[in-house]
Amino acid sequence: MDSYVFHKSLLGFAGPMLALPAGRENKINCRLTEALFTSIFRLSELSMKRAIDLVMFDLDGTLADTGRDLANTVNYVRSRLNLAPLEDRLIYGHVGRGVEHLLRSSLPERCQDSFKEIMQLFLERYENHLLDSTVLYPYVKEILDYFHEKKRAVISNKIHRLTVLVLRGLGIEVCFDAILGGDSSARKKPDPQPLNQLLNAFGISPVMALMVGDGGTDVEAGKKAGVLTCGVTYGLGKTEEIVAAKPDFLIDDLRQLTDHFC
Repeated sequence: MDSYVFHKSLLGFAGPMLALPAGRENKINCRLTEALFTSIFRLSELSMKRAIDLVMFDLDGTLADTGRDLANTVNYVRSRLNLAPLEDRLIYGHVGRGVEHLLRSSLPERCQDSFKEIMQLFLERYENHLLDSTVLYPYVKEILDYFHEKKRAVISNKIHRLTVLVLRGLGIEVCFDAILGGDSSARKKPDPQPLNQLLNAFGISPVMALMVGDGGTDVEAGKKAGVLTCGVTYGLGKTEEIVAAKPDFLIDDLRQLTDHFC
C-alpha cells in the first residue's frame, strides 16, 4: 500500500483514488500526515483532561491573597487588648476555618469570656480595611474566563457578607453563579454541606464537579462530597498540610487547571 492509500484508510476516506503527478502527490501526503498527527495529538490531549460542569473555589489563599489584611486586623485587636503582635505565619496558619476560629486561635484564654465584643471589634475593623492589601493571585481572571461555560462558585468559610465585599472589590463577583460564606449553611468546610448544597441547586453529579483550595479543609470537604479535589501550593495554607490531605490534583498556579480539566 502506498502512503497515500495508507492515509486514506486511516482517515476513513472512501471512493476511488485520484491519479496525481508524483510531486503533487508527495505534497498531499505531507499535508495529510501533518493533519493526521495534529488531529491525533489534539484528541489525545482532550482525552487526558477531565470534563467538569461545576468548579468551586475557596477564597482566602486560593483566589485572593487576603493574609496581610487579616493579620493586620488580628494584630489591631491584640493591640487594643494590650497584647503583643503575632508573627504573620502564626496568623496565616489559622486562616481558612472562619473568622471565629482565626480570632479565638489568636487570643489568650483570658480573652475568651469577652469574645463576643472582641469579635465585633474585629469585624468592624476588617470590613473597613479588607482591601488595603488584598489582591488576586496571578491568573485568576484568566482561569475564570477559561471556565466561563461552566458553573463557577465560591465556597468560603469567611462570613458571606465579607466574602461578597472582597469579591466585589476585586472585580470578580459577577463571574460567579453562586457565592457561599461560612454562614450560608448550617455547617461549613470541612463539612461537605455547602458543596452538597450547590450540587443539588445546580443538579450536577459530584463526579462532574471540582473543589479548588489551599487548605486541608477544602480537600476534606471535597472528598466527603464525592467531588474531584485540587490543592494549590501558593496560598496561605501550609504546603505540607495540603499535600497530606491527598487531593486528586496538586498545582503550583491556577494556569495548571487547564492542563487537567475542560
